[in-house]
Amino acid sequence: MNRLLSILLLSCFVFPAAGAKPIEVLVYSATAWYRHPEIPRINGYLARLGTKHDINISVTENAKDLKMASLKQYDLVLFNNATNLGESVPEDIQKEFITWFRKGGGIMMIHAGIVQNGTWPELTEIAGCDFDADSEYVEARFVVDPKVEGDPILAGKKKEFTYTADWLSFNRPVTGLPGVEVLLRLDEKSFDPVREHPLYRDKKPMGDDHPICWRRKVAKGRFFFTGLGHDIRSIDTDFGRDHFVAGIKWTAGRE
Repeated sequence: MNRLLSILLLSCFVFPAAGAKPIEVLVYSATAWYRHPEIPRINGYLARLGTKHDINISVTENAKDLKMASLKQYDLVLFNNATNLGESVPEDIQKEFITWFRKGGGIMMIHAGIVQNGTWPELTEIAGCDFDADSEYVEARFVVDPKVEGDPILAGKKKEFTYTADWLSFNRPVTGLPGVEVLLRLDEKSFDPVREHPLYRDKKPMGDDHPICWRRKVAKGRFFFTGLGHDIRSIDTDFGRDHFVAGIKWTAGRE
């Protein structure tokens, strides 16, 4: 009887897989161009979100933490709106970082983490594009790529749905680049992708192919970009939270 009771009690609990360990994420948020005001709040938000999903978040703005010796303890580096990294990360550390990535590291960029303005060409080559312009904070229509319907990063969304954020445009679409898998595009008929700004006078919309979330495998490394992350508002929704957590898991190879 006691043995049967023990078996029944044990069946009520779910134990983690043997050897499972938390995902280790290094969030890097130093900037050398425009600095989003909510960067510190986003860092804190990610740390709190991580505690609910067995994800450990460490935060730094010290480029030395991107050296190989430090990176060995992390599954991925998340660039939180870290603009113009080529001006804040010395060239010798850039080389170590790219080597770490190609040997199996992960890079996750959120929102302006992709904004490099040509300062780090090799990182931009991995991302597939660079920043060109942005919109106002507006509602737009997401279009799910049919080939990835049901992927956890889409958090249960299918075909089309609307979402509100600040939307980036890029100097080229990443569609068709080797290893790139687009998950979400923006329907430019649903919003004005280029806001009025002196720097954007000659900028044009991307047109029918406007990727806003994609992933890519390069050598043994994994790269993931999401356009969300301008501020807390664009993350702190049911979709946003699940989208971020699934993105972290994929980039860490734990999907």
